[in-house]
Amino acid sequence: MTSANRGLGRGLDALLGGVREDEKVTSDSSKVRMIPLDAITPNPHQPRREFSEDALNDLASSIKTRGVLQPVLIRPLGGSSFELVAGERRLRASKKAGLTEIPTLVREMTDQESLAIALIENLQREDLNAVEEALGYQQLQQEFGLSQDELARQVGKSRSAVANALRLLNLPETIQADIQQSTISAGHGRAIMAIADAAMQEQLHKRIAENGLTVRQAEAQATFFKQNGRLPGAEEINAAPSGKESKTPPKPLDPELAALQTSLSDMLGLKVKISGSPEKGKVTVSYGNRDALQSFAEKCGTDFSS
Repeated sequence: MTSANRGLGRGLDALLGGVREDEKVTSDSSKVRMIPLDAITPNPHQPRREFSEDALNDLASSIKTRGVLQPVLIRPLGGSSFELVAGERRLRASKKAGLTEIPTLVREMTDQESLAIALIENLQREDLNAVEEALGYQQLQQEFGLSQDELARQVGKSRSAVANALRLLNLPETIQADIQQSTISAGHGRAIMAIADAAMQEQLHKRIAENGLTVRQAEAQATFFKQNGRLPGAEEINAAPSGKESKTPPKPLDPELAALQTSLSDMLGLKVKISGSPEKGKVTVSYGNRDALQSFAEKCGTDFSS
């Protein structure tokens, strides 16, 4: 593959813009070619590792009824051979549907250009698992020397979303594998990352998988570890008070202040709140409109005319 330092020549924006223009004109039959399925080889840089059989079967049923509505993107390899650039789900589902050929857009492009389009097409989908997404970001960033800001712009995500996704690749492979297989979630993975100790990471991972901990519960155990240098025992988990129970009830207002609060409210015709003690505290007067404020000012011997 071409060196990452060499770049794309035309630029990633120009390349993707050209592809998107092609997608807009797929109704022009002169640009669409029917190519035999057995002449198209999969993209070796496909970032997606998991394909749902149920989803493929649903798509295959749709293709049997309506055909392939959007051409796949391929590039020529020489002779009558082609390599898939984008549209692997459509290609797989077409084979399941029993088709022998598929509508395509054929584009001349380099290895790097093919990789960029394959990655970005997949990263803009919503059904990649979190680790596949992170691997795609990493590969795109490394191949094209993109900053996280540039990478986020190209895939249409926020910089923080891209950064959080990439952090998952710091996890041990066993934990990444469980995220890919949906045994645990990306949120669980981020909770585990809050612990720096590898052995404790694996212990928390095991607790999550075996006990079905929620993300909040996993985060609470990670916080306990940072405060105590160990994960909590069963007694400590069960004894942990909830946020509501830990709140201190408000102290009742002194009776004299309560009576004064009522008198002031009646006299001013406004809501008055007193807090504190007879020695030190605060008086708050609330008004609901400009007229009420003017009335209050007059009762205090001043004027509000601004």
